[in-house]
Amino acid sequence: MAADPRLLKFLQDTCAGDILLDEPLSMHTWYRIGGPADVVVFLRSSQQISAIVDMCASTSTPVEYLGEGANVLASDEGFRGVVISLTRHLVSMTRDGTRVSAAAGATLRNVVYFCEQQGLRGVQFLAGIPGTIGGALIMNAGIDDGAIGDAVASVSVLGGGGGVQTIEGSSVGFAYRSAPVLQNKAVLGCTLSLTEDDPAQLRQYRLDLLRKRAAGQPLEYPSCGSVFKRPPGHYVGKMVEEAGLKGLRHGDAMISEKHAGFIVNLGSATASDIMYLIQTVRDAIDKKFDVALELEVRLLGAIHAQ
Repeated sequence: MAADPRLLKFLQDTCAGDILLDEPLSMHTWYRIGGPADVVVFLRSSQQISAIVDMCASTSTPVEYLGEGANVLASDEGFRGVVISLTRHLVSMTRDGTRVSAAAGATLRNVVYFCEQQGLRGVQFLAGIPGTIGGALIMNAGIDDGAIGDAVASVSVLGGGGGVQTIEGSSVGFAYRSAPVLQNKAVLGCTLSLTEDDPAQLRQYRLDLLRKRAAGQPLEYPSCGSVFKRPPGHYVGKMVEEAGLKGLRHGDAMISEKHAGFIVNLGSATASDIMYLIQTVRDAIDKKFDVALELEVRLLGAIHAQ
């Protein structure tokens, strides 16, 4: 345990029962990869977040935010600092007319189902995408049918003095798999602007989409989903396959034989194994297609290929 004793005492006094010490990040990522973080803490309010962020700053302790860890590759060495999660407590969802407010820790599957039950259309295409509202906002998660940013009326982030700042959706700068204004901010939740629709039709759409994902993606193995962002005019999986890399394995990491845009963990892959394949793919695609692939997966901690 490398956390500053002052910080540790503060956390224990402030967040009793919601602190995990020397906690393996493999327990909190869909990849099932990652060494221990000094501290993983589950917070209950914006005031707690503000106080802990301030305390970390005063003790020069690095801070990272983590939702379900669906789009994260964590270092084999772990993370020397505090990992803040909102997934235990900040998970509420409420409806007001055709608007739904969702806290950052709410899972996308729960939000999609809530909106479906309420007969509200606008986020149904998020069905089957793992993760939380917070993570989805930061990366503007979506598919060809749409992205979450299309439905966002406003986003709540941590403001100065522990208060809540509201950013209008039109000011966030949502783009393909990015939300520039939200980077390096503590996202607390959002309000979605939706339209009324038949719950039965929304349910059928969700079930059809889930079947399609199951047929075309390697859901039987731990992964982070799409490793790379899609370059304009190209499909990553198709390029990787044409480069002859589909099925390539390094250790227990493998470029999926089902969808070459995925790198899966066959059982005991390390972050270094995954990174080796990431670099191999990047080099091959750059050489063959003159395309520089940009990561969609988020790296947590220092990761080096081996």
